[in-house]
Amino acid sequence: MPLMRCFARIRPLPTGAVFLVVLLGLLTIPLSPASALTPDQIAVIVNGNIPGSWQVGRYYLKARDIPATHLIVLNLTNHNVDDIPAAYYTLRIARAIKDILRQRHLTGKIKCLVTTYGIPLRVEPRVPGADQMRELASVETQLNHCAEQLRQGTAAMRAVAPAPAATGPAEPAAKPPQTQPALAQTALAQFRAAASAAVLRYQHLPPPARRAASHAFLKLLKTYFGPGGVANMIHVRGRSLKAMAQEESLRSQRAWVRSQLRTYQQLAVHRDHIANLKKMRLLQFRVFGLTGLTEELISDQVYLSQHGRSTALDNDLMMLRYHARVPMEAQINPDYLPSWHESSLLDGSPRALMVSRLDGLTPEMVIGMIRTSIAVQHKGLHGIAYFDARGLHGKDPYSLFDHDIRLTARYIKNHAAINVVINNTPELLQAKNCPRAALYCGWYSVHHYVDSCQWLPGCVGYHVASFELTTLHNPADTGWCINMLKHGVVGTLGAVAEPYLQAFPKPSVFFPLLLSGKFTQSEVYFLTTPEVGWRIAYVGDPLYNPFKHDPRIAPAELRKTPLFAKAFREIKALNY
Repeated sequence: MPLMRCFARIRPLPTGAVFLVVLLGLLTIPLSPASALTPDQIAVIVNGNIPGSWQVGRYYLKARDIPATHLIVLNLTNHNVDDIPAAYYTLRIARAIKDILRQRHLTGKIKCLVTTYGIPLRVEPRVPGADQMRELASVETQLNHCAEQLRQGTAAMRAVAPAPAATGPAEPAAKPPQTQPALAQTALAQFRAAASAAVLRYQHLPPPARRAASHAFLKLLKTYFGPGGVANMIHVRGRSLKAMAQEESLRSQRAWVRSQLRTYQQLAVHRDHIANLKKMRLLQFRVFGLTGLTEELISDQVYLSQHGRSTALDNDLMMLRYHARVPMEAQINPDYLPSWHESSLLDGSPRALMVSRLDGLTPEMVIGMIRTSIAVQHKGLHGIAYFDARGLHGKDPYSLFDHDIRLTARYIKNHAAINVVINNTPELLQAKNCPRAALYCGWYSVHHYVDSCQWLPGCVGYHVASFELTTLHNPADTGWCINMLKHGVVGTLGAVAEPYLQAFPKPSVFFPLLLSGKFTQSEVYFLTTPEVGWRIAYVGDPLYNPFKHDPRIAPAELRKTPLFAKAFREIKALNY
């Protein structure tokens, strides 16, 4: 399945920048207790023309003591359909919810929306605007130019301290890909490989030759990697006065890079503005040279081409508080924990809403999920955490995600009071070997559910594959979401259409936050889902916190990791 493209849809930063983005989360701010989501911050949305929707909505309000005025009744189709047109969503759902919240003076109070059985699952494709199409043509022209410059740079890198001519037959030239992003990706990969080889050759030059070549080589590196990339390459050794002066200069340079990345993050939140796209490209070029600009253009090409694709209605609703002129399309989640920063509260950035779904095959099934969630939360969830990796160990995105699953298992095994089982083979776990599953994360076996675990009532887990939430209303459906829910899972997530791998929450962040008992499952999803306006949705009681009365990771332990410590600050800062 095409779960991952050769380029990311989320706006990527150059490799050298990623580390610096993480550093932004290390700012020291006094830690306050997290403020958990409360019933009076929830609005429940029902379809007034489907009795089962009324049934689920009213039951949930009563079960969780949610005020009656927080029930939003929409006049939608009287059939439980999965797909609706984009215009229907805008007028009959998004605008209607906004109006009702405003009339009831709830706009600033509601932090979480709950869609129920009877509310459609997916919004059909939208039509791109003329401005976006013109910008797309401009981006593709610029990509052509960058690819040519990278090819020239590859030749220049190969000329740095050239190696002896190779002997033997030359390898046949690979047939170049045809699309603009793929052509640019190929040129970028070839340039990076040539640059890495040139650095190694340069380091092994005799000192006189290295000194003679240093000026030209440094100029070449700055042109293609920018001052930010070069600053990350340089490591000063020794404690001489000269070395200390160089180290101070590097610290100053890296501080400047961090300030530029903060500006980048602020621009990225409003990337729907074409002017911001252009500013972000300029910033990447200024900081990370031609490689940064090329990566930015590749990301822009994907972003501008993604119009005309279906989305998860719940993921669209996360943007309900955005300005009306912001197009409904994939955006970075402004509250995504790894990139969130306190400064976003001061710059007018939009705030996302939590959205969770109470849905399933029948109203009775959904009510059973709610009842189980409340009962398990009261007594605690006691079982085993299962993580099903695939044994991948490369450097490609699939292998990196596989590594993240293994990393999650190791972290929980070392820091949490819960038994952990990790499978690291291509074969899926088998239920006969996996009793009492309380937590789960695994992947592949696309839209073909395999009975991997003996799911405990109240289990929370998700399976990473492309089409696992295409419906919740067909009893014969083979997707993972509906079948996990049928077997006792009460919290899961999935994709309503091809989302690409980077759209899924990282298990290494999702599960430790949940195990702390300080965040409800809706808050955990809210902090860890990378995008809004795209294709992932969460199914489960948003107030469910299975470890509330029996935390398996001590909050003090969690706070030792800067990223996790930031979760407490973010939830508190956003008044959740």
